[in-house]
Parts: sequence; structure tokens; C-alpha cells
Amino acid sequence: MIATFLSAARSAASLLHSPALADAWSKPSALAEFRVSGLAGHLAGQVTNVGFFLDSPPLSAEPVIDAVRFYAQQADVDLDSDNARGIRDRSERNAGPAAVDLALRYDAAVTEIADRLTTMPSDQLVTVWNRWTMPLDQCLLTRVLELVIHADDLAVSIGVPTPSFSDEVVDATVTTLARIAVRKRGTVPVLRALSRRERSDDLATAF
Repeated sequence: MIATFLSAARSAASLLHSPALADAWSKPSALAEFRVSGLAGHLAGQVTNVGFFLDSPPLSAEPVIDAVRFYAQQADVDLDSDNARGIRDRSERNAGPAAVDLALRYDAAVTEIADRLTTMPSDQLVTVWNRWTMPLDQCLLTRVLELVIHADDLAVSIGVPTPSFSDEVVDATVTTLARIAVRKRGTVPVLRALSRRERSDDLATAF
């Protein structure tokens, strides 16, 4: 999963270097309540957050969870919640003053985290947001999902094509989203959404 995560991170970098990002920096994004700058900061944060997780102290007596449980146990987003507002505020701070500054910091963060991950075993336990314990590969899988999903959000927001991700990244993302959706919505809605358009409904999404 380390290679898959780094592949996703490097593919997403093209958006942060796009001139279109600087042009749209202060405009509303495709995500409600997010400016383009904040969305770009949120995307970049999916790499810098990994360093934060690696540096967080271990939790005691907490069950070890995987990426599917991490997402499935969380409630659907309430844009007015303290958590949602906190995410937007952190994202704006992470964005910094300008797109070029964010792009440079992002590139440096990818290089730094790649060096740190090189010697780490995939089953090393990591503390995520000081609340959950996850194996490293499952923690990185959550960041792959975030990178791919928010890269599409940002691309739509600034009017450029969504980056192309490797087959490994796409497979990991789509498979995990399907598993989350099954856990949250049930087997039949997801099965119909993927195979029978005439019987599908709006409640087969992972989020």
C-alpha cells in the first residue's frame, strides 16, 4: 500500500501545480462551504496528515480497525457541525497564502513521507486523529481514498481534467468504496447500483 499511496500522491500533484488553481484560488469550490483554496489545502493535507499520524503516540486498549470500519462507523457529513467547520478551518490554514506556496510544500512533504515510509512494515500500528488505531497499510488506504476523491473535487472546481491515477490506485479506491457502501447501505442497494440501473436508488453511495 505504500507504493499505491505514493503513486496517488504524485498523481494529485499536477492539480496543485496547475495555473488554473491560482486563478480560482479565492472562488467557491464544488464542495459546499469550501473555497478552492481550502479544498486544495485539504487535498494536500492527505499527505502531511500521514506524518502527523506516524508521530502520534499509541492509544491504549483501543481495537485495531481497517479502512472500511473507519469510514463506515462515521456519520454522514453535517456541514454545520463543529467537526466539519474544524476541517474547513484547518484546510484553509494548510492552504497558506498562495497556490505556488502550497505546491512547493506539498512536493517537499511527498518526498519526506516517502523517505519515512521506506523502512516501515505494512502492519505497523498507527494512531489516526488520536482516536483510532490502524495498521499502516489501512491508514494509507484511507489517504488514497481521500486523495482520489478530493482530486476529482478540485479538478471540477478549477475546470481541469481529473488526474489519471494508476490501475492499483483506482482498484484500491473503487473496491474500498464498494465495501464501505455495502457496510453502510446493505448488499442489495450496492449490487443494483453496480449492475441494474433501472432498480438502483440514491442510497448506494459510500458517503
